[in-house]
Formats: sequence, structure tokens, C-alpha cells
Amino acid sequence: MSNLNHQNKQTPTTKNLKILPILAVILMLCAAQARAQLPVLEKSYDISRKAKNGFLGGIEVDQAKGTFDMIYVLRSGDRKIKREIYTFDKELNLINTVKDEEEIEKMHNKYKWFNFKGDTRVTHSLTASANLTQKLVFRKKEITWKYLWLTGSYHKSVKQLEKVKPTSDNSEAYVFRGGAYEVKSDSIVLIVAGKQAKKNDLAGSMTHYQVLSCDNDVNIKTLAPIDFQYANAPIYSAPLEDDNSELDNDDSPRDWILVFAPQGGSGLGDVSDPKTTDYTYIRLNTHGEILERFNFESPSNGWRVLGAYEHEGSVFMYGSANNKDAGSKYINQVYKTTMVPTTSADDKEQEESSAGSSGFGAIKSGISMIGGSADFGVTQSKIDLVLDELKYTNFQIGKITNGKFDFLSSPSVDEFDQKKEKPAGQKKFVEFDGKSFVINGISFSHSGDIFVNGQDFKKAKGRRSYKGVYMFQFSNTGELKRNYGVFLDQSKTSGFFSSSPLTSDNIASKSFMQESGDGKNLYWMMRMAKSIHKESHTTFGGYSNTITTTWSPLYSIEYGSIDILNNHLSDFNTLGESEKKKFYLYPNINGTLISNYSLFFSETEKGDKILISRVDLSK
Repeated sequence: MSNLNHQNKQTPTTKNLKILPILAVILMLCAAQARAQLPVLEKSYDISRKAKNGFLGGIEVDQAKGTFDMIYVLRSGDRKIKREIYTFDKELNLINTVKDEEEIEKMHNKYKWFNFKGDTRVTHSLTASANLTQKLVFRKKEITWKYLWLTGSYHKSVKQLEKVKPTSDNSEAYVFRGGAYEVKSDSIVLIVAGKQAKKNDLAGSMTHYQVLSCDNDVNIKTLAPIDFQYANAPIYSAPLEDDNSELDNDDSPRDWILVFAPQGGSGLGDVSDPKTTDYTYIRLNTHGEILERFNFESPSNGWRVLGAYEHEGSVFMYGSANNKDAGSKYINQVYKTTMVPTTSADDKEQEESSAGSSGFGAIKSGISMIGGSADFGVTQSKIDLVLDELKYTNFQIGKITNGKFDFLSSPSVDEFDQKKEKPAGQKKFVEFDGKSFVINGISFSHSGDIFVNGQDFKKAKGRRSYKGVYMFQFSNTGELKRNYGVFLDQSKTSGFFSSSPLTSDNIASKSFMQESGDGKNLYWMMRMAKSIHKESHTTFGGYSNTITTTWSPLYSIEYGSIDILNNHLSDFNTLGESEKKKFYLYPNINGTLISNYSLFFSETEKGDKILISRVDLSK
């Protein structure tokens, strides 16, 4: 009997033999899911009515004490700023509350984020743009800034004024193919324009460029020549991005990055570069002085640069690319469209310069066009509408240090497909076919890996509907390691019930990576639109009142994790899901780091309750 009992315990039946592998798989999946769960602590608190009607100005961390302050700025006068300061420890316990006033100048000296310069102010500046014949022209504009105490930001309204002629130099000699930078803190606009030696000098205007500076009195200064042996044109022009995203470029202007590429085709003849991939990188400071310039061989003849980001002393450049007929076609023949804006104005400013669709507005617009004061330049967003929908063969990324590329790689779309990954609970992969997608940002791990975030979209009823999210992982030498893809369903929070013209899936998500302290996991943080907020403002007039309605997306953080060793991507959860109320990220500042913790800050739509979420990065 004892032998029989022993046999029953140790020898599995045929049925058990079939079940054991299934159980093993289930246990492995459960273990993987357990590893995937981020250690999150969340606590919610009420705030005062005054703080609710103010704004969260900043999060100040005291690493030595292990505490952080949430600083609310209340509606104040022109001399002193009223504050409410809520102090928390690392366990998210509220340990102190202070209500006080601080002089405005001391606020400016103490906090980089404090941007108050008066309730209302008016400034004047210039717009540089191309006219219908590609000549460089200038227009005056008046900018009215009204401070919003609910958001801690300025509402900007721009009034385009008349076309103005330079008081010095001859702007008629310059051909403007794009490349301008409004340095608002200095009230100047920097331009790179082609210099003609004579009328209709196409070759000269593509081989000899000049960096110009123009002030509000339309005094033009010639700063630095940019000469080429062969015909070139700018294909990228933008201020450098960096890790200090909380500082606005208007208040803290960065260096200016330009990329030129060879041009070919009709009319260029002998001035076309024999190499279609001989690109040029140029970095200038905000005074228009050239800091770096070097040539490099692009792996593709059609690199559409989408970003230049400075991190730890190096500049990372990235973007989609086409590599068809590389030996014979130039980038202008690949895309057949301008690559950089031919106006320094944004969409809203440009619309106002040619405003009016009926009545007096239409008459005014017609006069504007006849008089030459309308802005005929092309903005970056209009360029992107065309280029985003094209099909690309490659994605290109490089790292620049000390005036040269450390690496410049260009993996094909097929390689992305071979290295695709998905969350454990997702049935299908997010296919990356190189068509109809946008790039939303770049982040880095401590090990030096680079993560580029993108998202695909489909056109529906004239709008983009964003679906699959990509996270491209590159090594510190530019090798493509993984292509992670996640499906999103934002249509559930579409905003239809509030008659919103926007739905959540019309808003692209933005992601970044954070690394665990032991280096074994990466935490994927996705800033995703969850709802649409409606707000109406009434402007009181002499005979009638005007009601203006605005619609703003409300965001939350979706989070998941990647097991680096096994390339296992977890399913995603939402911060604040454990709470009964719905919380959305603060619009201005919504995250910081303290010790080994990552903190995120949210509020209810009414702003009467806050949520602090803590992710433990040490595990």
C-alpha cells in the first residue's frame, strides 16, 4: 500500500502530462506579467479654491531632504505674487502648506519657469517670407500678449501689418528658399538667403548664401557667407531641441540648425553636384554666427530630417528617408516640394495676414494681395501635410560630436519589420510600412540606447485618426535593435457628447523611456489624449457680446515596461486608474524626478483635486 501511495504521488497520469506544459506556460506568462507591473504609488489631495483658480507654476525638488514643493501661483498684482506651496515627502505625504507673497523680481531670479511680464503687453517684430517670385520680403507685425492666470501662459494674438522695405542693403538681390529664425527675446529675425550677382541669377543664388539679421527698423546686417561649389538648398531649418523642455524657446532661444542638400534638374547644368548625397550641416548661435559646418555623405539621397536634439554634448538628428535612384536623383527631384518653411510666421499668423472670406474681410484681403502685403510663404505644417503621407524606404539617425558624425545609419523599412515586437496581450503586430506616420520625439537610456517615438495614422473625413504607436530602439552606435508597436483605441473618449469638433484619436500621442535602476527594465511612458475639454469665453462689446469656444485635449499617462534581456513588452495601464475620479495631466508641468522615483502630477477636469503618481525606477 505504501508503495502504491508513493507511486501515485510521484508518477503523473497521461492526463496530467498533457496539463503540465499548459500550466508551465501559464505560470511563465503570469511571471512575465508580474515582472511587467510597475511599482506605482498614488495619492490624491484636495487643494484650496484659490489654488484651483491659479496655476501650478513649478515643481521644486530638494534631493537632500527628499521632499518636493508644488508651487501654485494665484491671481496677483504687478508688484508681488501670491503663492500657495504644498510640500510632500517621497512617500507622497503632505507635510506642510505655506501661503505667502513674493516680489516679482525675486520670483524671476528664483524660478526659471516664472514668465510673468505684466497682464498685457504689446510687442512689435518682423516676419520674413518669400513672395510669389521667391524674393525675400518683410512685413511688420504687432503682437498682443495677455496673461492667463488659469494656465500661467500668455495668449498671443498677432496682427500682420504692412510690407516694409529695408533701410539698408538690397533685399531684392536675395532669393529666399526657406530658413528663418525669429529670435523673439532680441526682436530680430535671422534669415539664410541666396545671393544673386545679377538679375535671374539662379546658379548664383544656389551656390552663394548669406546669413542676414534684420531688426524691427528693417536694418539688415550681413553676418556670414555660406558658399558652395555646387547648387544647394536648405532641407532642414529649426531651433535645436534639448533636455530643458520646460523652458520656452521664446524666453531661452537655442542654437539654429540648418542642413543643406545638393540640387539638380532643369536649369542647373554644370552647377549640379556629381554626388546626390553630399549634404552639409551648419550650426549657428542666436546672433547668426556659424559655430559648426561640415560636409557628410548621407546614406540616402532623400533624407527628410525631422529633428535635431542635443543630449549630453552631442546632437542627434533623425528622420525618414527615401533611397530610390540614389545615384541619379537629387532630393528636390525625389520630393518635388519645398522642404523648409518659406515664412517665419506660423499658420495662425499667416491666416491673419490674408484674413477674410467674405464682406469687408474679402475686400481687405484683396487689397492686401494687390499691395503685396499678403504672406505667400509656406509654413512647416503645410509642408508636413504633404510629406507625412508619402511612402519612405528607410529611417535615418545620426549622432554628431565635435563637428562630425560619430555614426549615421539608415536601416530599411524591411529591417523594421524583421525586428518588430508587441505587448504580451496584443494579438497583432503594428505594421510599419514606411507610409502615413509622424515622428513625435526622442529619448535616451543610461546605457546609451536611443528611442525614437512615432505613430501611424489614417485619413478620415479630412482628419487624421492616430492608431499604432511605435518605439524604435537603436544602440549607441545607431544599430536598430527593436521596433516596438502598440495599438491605441482613443475613440472611446472621442468627445462626441460635448459636440467637440475634435476627437481624442485626432491627437497624436508622445512617448519617452525611463530606465530601471538595475538596468533590467525600461519603462515606457505614453502621454495620450483621453478626453476633450470645452471652454467658452465671453467678450463684452458695445452693442453685442462675442462668445468664443475652445476645445483642448486632456492627457493621461499610459505606462508599460520592457524586459531588456528577453525583449518582453508588457501590456499598458493608466496612471490614476485606481482612483474613482478621472485625473488628467497638468498642461504646463506634469513630471519630475526625486531620488529613484519618477513623479507625475494630474488634476480633475474641474481642478478641485490633485493626484500624485510615483513610479519606482529602482526596480
